Amino acid sequence: MTTRFRIAVMSLLLASACLKKQNPYYCQGLNPDNNCTERDGGGPSCAKSSECPATTPVCDLVTDKRCRGCRSHQECPDSQTCLPDGSCADPANVAYASNPRGSDNLMCGVMSPCATIGAALALQRPYLKLKGMFDEAVAIDRDVTVLSDPGTTLTRTNLLAGPHNIVTVTGTSTVKIYDLAINGSLGTDAGVVLPAGNAPSVTLSHVTMTGHNGSGGAILVAGGTINVYRSTISGNMGGGISITMAQFDIENTFITTNGNAQSLYGGIFLNIPQADGTHVLNFNTISANVAKIDAAPGVECVLVDQDLTFANNIVYKNASSGDQVNGMHCLWSYSDIQISTGMVIGAGNRNEDPLFVNVNGGNFHLQSSSPVINKADQASTLDIDIDGDVRPQGAGRDMGADEYKSP
Repeated sequence: MTTRFRIAVMSLLLASACLKKQNPYYCQGLNPDNNCTERDGGGPSCAKSSECPATTPVCDLVTDKRCRGCRSHQECPDSQTCLPDGSCADPANVAYASNPRGSDNLMCGVMSPCATIGAALALQRPYLKLKGMFDEAVAIDRDVTVLSDPGTTLTRTNLLAGPHNIVTVTGTSTVKIYDLAINGSLGTDAGVVLPAGNAPSVTLSHVTMTGHNGSGGAILVAGGTINVYRSTISGNMGGGISITMAQFDIENTFITTNGNAQSLYGGIFLNIPQADGTHVLNFNTISANVAKIDAAPGVECVLVDQDLTFANNIVYKNASSGDQVNGMHCLWSYSDIQISTGMVIGAGNRNEDPLFVNVNGGNFHLQSSSPVINKADQASTLDIDIDGDVRPQGAGRDMGADEYKSP
């Protein structure tokens, strides 16, 4: 072995060692970044799940016989609750609600679930696990994480006096909702509401919202912070997301087919007098929304006194004869925005048909020939899309919520 070759080999070994030291989840050859988490396969070797630690409780006997985090509730036999960090919940920390199987009781345990969300919330446990179809108004004024089995739905049809909202979060609560369908009904005002005078932090992750036809639309925020990730806000005649005097982070979300010819807005309405705090609108697809004739059907932005820059979005094919975005202080970069002539000023912007798979059929994924593929800001670090597919798939990240993935 020559001296030069020895030096090269040693350099590679040292570089590898540095990567391992700097990144405790270094997995050589696992992906282009040599990066994994314990949840995805970086845990200890195993022959059965009982040998795995609580943080990575599942033995992956199919792939590599290593411990990994849970990926579904079924992989947690005791609690039937897989937490977002890949660990299985302690059943004692979970209140369970199941409809029609449940019956309201003082335990709301895994084997004796309550029938209503309200009864389960009253137990003050940090986690709430839902299964089935619920018809009730839900008021939350404490910290809680809500997790749902596939197909779980919440609506409200029994409308009594007062605001006809479905979920209302107040105080300074931190509320996280995963994998739930929140569907409106005839007469409901809004789906998720953060009222004025309150400062909660609400996160909606992998949530779908449709059928909210009241003036509040799907999401009505007048205080606090709303975070929306990998969700679908569609088919709400009252509008998609309305935010006033609040912070927001909206990413990887389809905001489509909302509003009508009389609604004040279609996709998103932003009324932000002061731009302090978090205001993120990145990698979203905002399309096929409708609003009254003098409002922008895509993003209506008013009363902002400082510039806000939104990036990597698609705002296209909303129903309008004019421009699809409005607001002199709402700026855009690396976004595909339909306007009557030219293009919106900003780095990397374009005005081209993004070539969705089927707008009329409600499929806003990208075709292989889409001009927005690889055109997002390559300085972005967002690593997945609305479907959980890895970004980037090609030479660069794609604009919008969907990262095109070859069949």
